[in-house]
Amino acid sequence: MTKQTNWRILASGASDRALLAVDFGPGRREAGFAELVANLAPDTVVWQPVFLPQTDDPVNGTDSDTCVREWLDDLRDAGLDIRGVLGYCAGSTLAVRLAELIRESCEREPAVVLLDPSRVDGAVIQEHFVTSAAAYAEVLPPERIQAAVADAARVTSTLGTDLAQRSAGSLADAMLDLQRLYDGIVRSVCEAIDAGDEVGTSFSQRFAAFLSYLVTAGRAGAYPAKCDTTVVVSENHRLHDGFGVAGHRIPVSRAALLADPSVARIVAQAVS
Repeated sequence: MTKQTNWRILASGASDRALLAVDFGPGRREAGFAELVANLAPDTVVWQPVFLPQTDDPVNGTDSDTCVREWLDDLRDAGLDIRGVLGYCAGSTLAVRLAELIRESCEREPAVVLLDPSRVDGAVIQEHFVTSAAAYAEVLPPERIQAAVADAARVTSTLGTDLAQRSAGSLADAMLDLQRLYDGIVRSVCEAIDAGDEVGTSFSQRFAAFLSYLVTAGRAGAYPAKCDTTVVVSENHRLHDGFGVAGHRIPVSRAALLADPSVARIVAQAVS
């Protein structure tokens, strides 16, 4: 098997029976799929999609159906027997759509496991903007960060509670506005620490990729999967309507969920 450009390989076991794991990927402070994979059998194969910035074409670039079909096109030449699709947090909406397309195009119906599934709305995007801006609190004066956060709130407050119901054009405009605000913060940071343009570009691209991921997931909407689905949540997770019923509530924090060995056992059983 060779690594496709839209995918990273989390586990390259000897089996061709593969799992697909949908999340933004490395960089989260909480446990991610890499920690879950460490608790699976050593012959397991796990691939994870790679999200790239879509600011050049925010309308078509964040179309969830187009995104998932491109993933599936990559997989057709990989020779994988896909037994399960995992979705974490906002990635759950894309995992459901991916599983449905696999079901429609193949004889096999993959199992679906959703882990702390969440629906993306304006409040979620604002929360992530605040977190991203606050990361520079040791470099920038508080009033600079507060001003950017307030400007972002005026943008995200227009997005409502269901991005799937918003027009692609309005979401694209919001994406570009938020990106401009974040880029402004990054320029201020680079000036404060006398960093080169390449440093600011890397920060901005990372934010652009994550924002593109959130909007793409939001446009997918939340609805029950047609495939066999297992829902696993952490102890305090509030399950949004549309994801079905939580079959397992694990007594750990959200940050520790994917590293918990019992979650790996549930995943292994669901996809067996």
